Amino acid sequence: MKGKVRIGQPSSDVHVGISDKIVKRLRGGRKLLHVLIISVEQLPSFQIGILQPFLLLEKQGVCTFSVINEHGMTEEHLVAADIVIVQRSVKPSVYNFFKKAKKMGKRTVYVIDDYYLAFPPTEDIGKYYAEPSRRKTFIKFLRNADIVKVDASYFGKLLQRNHNSHVVYFPASVDFTWIEQVEKKPKDKSVIVIGYEGNNKERDFTPVTPALLQIIDYYGGLVKLEFYGFVPEALKNYPGVYYEMPEADYRTFIRKLYQCNWDIGLAPLADKIYNNCKTNNKFREYAACGIPAIYSDSPAYKDWVIQGETGMVVPHTTEGWYEGLKQLIDNRSLRSKIKKQAEQEARKHFSIEVCAKQWEEHILLLKRK
Repeated sequence: MKGKVRIGQPSSDVHVGISDKIVKRLRGGRKLLHVLIISVEQLPSFQIGILQPFLLLEKQGVCTFSVINEHGMTEEHLVAADIVIVQRSVKPSVYNFFKKAKKMGKRTVYVIDDYYLAFPPTEDIGKYYAEPSRRKTFIKFLRNADIVKVDASYFGKLLQRNHNSHVVYFPASVDFTWIEQVEKKPKDKSVIVIGYEGNNKERDFTPVTPALLQIIDYYGGLVKLEFYGFVPEALKNYPGVYYEMPEADYRTFIRKLYQCNWDIGLAPLADKIYNNCKTNNKFREYAACGIPAIYSDSPAYKDWVIQGETGMVVPHTTEGWYEGLKQLIDNRSLRSKIKKQAEQEARKHFSIEVCAKQWEEHILLLKRK
């Protein structure tokens, strides 16, 4: 993939609009499936969960595809499409387009990686999705899509129980060529670097921050903390703690994460329904970048992390985090083993080829009952 993806605008990377040549193209005497993808905005989840595998699927001759945004929806798009995919939208206008596609006999797929109904209504994001028309539209998408595609098994099973029996779940992909093109920075073996990358997680860090302060007090200058994108309030301007702004471009971000060469990564998640529904992002990224990491005892990670082999899963308590950190800090051979085995798992389960095959088998070529 080259550069940023520009949804709804011409790009060398994404097929936008409809071309008779694309739709009518044959491979081995058969008409290829044409997939219409409607994405709300440019997000990493679109790039790694949809765009990367679909570029490969088209190259393999499985399908062709077009990407538009909500402002580019036309009758022409629906006529040309065999499958219509909507990602993350809760807008009534997009749902009406989705509904029309279903009436025309198109296979409809709703792709979602957050359970909006579980967001705290007191927070801005919760208030946004709690607005009646958005909430109602979200439920309509969940209930009426031919297939709902999610990244996590916990989320998938929840939706199967409450909204739609036709749910498919598999994780997003990692483009390993991105990180193979850069080198890790030299490691200072006299210092253990503990790192975190991600958005604002102040609540998730509630039991973790005291554990980190205890670690700093115990080990002193033998440890250093690095934060990309977010740093807990109590650690801002604290000696031995470093912070950098997040990278907007995902390719730049994942390369930077690989280059940082951390000794230990952090992946805290509080035990909340909306967290339990999340995908295994941190494991996928840390493992791919060869970073041994500690994860909260959360459904997002328990399905993937093999304790002491591909990571450390700890109780989401200050004591649990402190003990987990201390164990990894004190055991270099354990860190080395986890680093090696986690990366092997990532290449086995999260390559673009594996993700594309999942799309092909479980969504594109799934026979109608």
